[in-house]
Amino acid sequence: LKKEWIPGIISGEIVSAYCLTESGSGSDALGAKCVAKLSEDGEHWILNGEKMWITNGGFADVYLVFAKVDGEKEKFSCFLVPRSENCRPGNEEHKLGIKSSSTTAVILSDAKIPKGNLIGEVGDGAKIAFNVLNVGRFKLGASVTGGAKLAIHEAVRYANERHQFNKPISSFGAIKHKLAEMAIRTWVAESITYRTVGMIDALIGDGADGAKKLQSIEEYAVESSINKVACSEALDFVVDEMVQIYGGYGYSADYPAEKAYRDSRINRIFEGTNEINRMLIPGQLMKRAMKGKIGLLHAAKALQDEILNPQMSFDEDTGLLAAETKLAENAKKIALMVLGTAAQKYMMGLSEQQEVLLNCADIIMDAYQMETAILRAKKYAEKNGEEAAGRYIDMAGVFCNDAIQRVEMKARNTIAAIAEGDEGRTLLVALKRFTKNNSPINTIAARQRIADVMIGANTYTY
Repeated sequence: LKKEWIPGIISGEIVSAYCLTESGSGSDALGAKCVAKLSEDGEHWILNGEKMWITNGGFADVYLVFAKVDGEKEKFSCFLVPRSENCRPGNEEHKLGIKSSSTTAVILSDAKIPKGNLIGEVGDGAKIAFNVLNVGRFKLGASVTGGAKLAIHEAVRYANERHQFNKPISSFGAIKHKLAEMAIRTWVAESITYRTVGMIDALIGDGADGAKKLQSIEEYAVESSINKVACSEALDFVVDEMVQIYGGYGYSADYPAEKAYRDSRINRIFEGTNEINRMLIPGQLMKRAMKGKIGLLHAAKALQDEILNPQMSFDEDTGLLAAETKLAENAKKIALMVLGTAAQKYMMGLSEQQEVLLNCADIIMDAYQMETAILRAKKYAEKNGEEAAGRYIDMAGVFCNDAIQRVEMKARNTIAAIAEGDEGRTLLVALKRFTKNNSPINTIAARQRIADVMIGANTYTY
């Protein structure tokens, strides 16, 4: 099967499409109604059903279709189905954005394929589908980060060219703040993309077989979900500010901001909605902890001891980004404290507490981004010197300054929902200690420096 199809798909001579979603099963992929049955002679699969929102649907030569064998959930499987009269696309969808792409339904009506067109084994569908989504998530993170860079490039150029009150609008503090924040979020998005893909590559190693690669990608499913959510929301922020910088022209289809704004929105929906991905983050961490794959339970016990018996430290780090490094470490402690308390309160019912899970995910994401930004800035400084790394130090510092405030708010709101009385007060005291910032930076000046570099270069420079 691989020899027959993969060379053509790689060369572009054959176009494929991934068919998972149905009208009644979006986030609940295993609720699909598409059915596959063996023919009477046992030599063919016959598929019936309809898939929705299929990218490449209108011109694909072959479809990877997920269906339940005999309609049984436990037999959710993946099939390679060539295009035919019995497997055909519906009409093109008229979309808000990404208008040049093909998006259709795919209709299967007694579509008959050889028995060997089953991918893997019967029942492997969920494993295949979710690993494809894992790959799609970190790839989407990289893709939207590139889009954010392009949007910033256009926004900087426009801000330099547009004059009001006899000077370019790029000289105004309000515009500099926007450009700097756009750059910071994009740089951090790029940083977590590099880090996540680097960890996956390191785990895969050289010459790994397909099973090893899938296992390596699955190992970093949490980080892939973080990438998907954080990067897509960074792009959404960037294009929204791009429209604002363009002003009225940003609302006109004659200028690039309008298209960027429309095209961005879908990224928070496909490859699993950002809400689903957020809930996967703490959920997957807890599952891995229960299986002993990560030392979350041991870390939680150590943290509990620290909260109940706080120790004064007189051996403070004074190195590069020392305060930010401490805040990033504390953000991880806060994530563990809040998630651990929630798990103790709700036990097996935690998966039903969506608001709590969403808040936990936001804390975890900010902690991961803080740590990653610091690591990248320090690495650049080690290689090129602290002076050359100044702009990256600024970005890591501003991001951590803002992120710890977001972490504090999310944690405070969650603690109020999951803990009462002495327990709640103890957690709030710990939260106050963990979010205390004795060395706040001048974020206004830092943002001005970040923006000035781009304004001078007339493009995104990071």
